[in-house]
Amino acid sequence: MPIAHCIVQADCVSGTEDVVALWTQQSGVSSEHMTVNLVQAQHQFGKAYKVMATLYLPSLWSRDKVDDLQLGLAKALADYFSIELSDVHVITTIVVSGNVVESGEIERW
Repeated sequence: MPIAHCIVQADCVSGTEDVVALWTQQSGVSSEHMTVNLVQAQHQFGKAYKVMATLYLPSLWSRDKVDDLQLGLAKALADYFSIELSDVHVITTIVVSGNVVESGEIERW
């Protein structure tokens, strides 16, 4: 259940490749359960980033895999939008078992 919710500045031009495929390639993790949501920002104040992503990961991932997924996401987004890594911000939220509902059922791992 790696889910990335990304807020993208309007001046970012999306690439032609599949952003999930890029994430898989950069992280080395299967795309089977990956989701990427891209939402255009209307306004951003303070420190500016071209892409700000919140990555939701289940608590069952090892620390190494969390690192792979969040670094891979940052690189994939930079590649997808043809921007510098310094223009991408990723913050990861770890979701504990029982705090996800999918297909009307509580997910437990």
